[in-house]
Amino acid sequence: MGSKRLDTVADYVKAGLNLQVECACGRVVILKASALRDQCFNRSLPMQIAQLEVRMRCLQCRRRGHARIGPIG
Repeated sequence: MGSKRLDTVADYVKAGLNLQVECACGRVVILKASALRDQCFNRSLPMQIAQLEVRMRCLQCRRRGHARIGPIG
């Protein structure tokens, strides 16, 4: 058995996983991977997880660049 690489939003969609976005302030949000993929296509945003972590802004503390994105079943 091998491990799955989850480098892009499309990888999460293929694996059937959703995204858990956690800010440094403690706020946690669950996002559907397919909805985020569609947003990336529509708004010409990068699909790489590392690039999205830098661009995301927390709705609670309003800081940008403090997000950590990981998988959730």
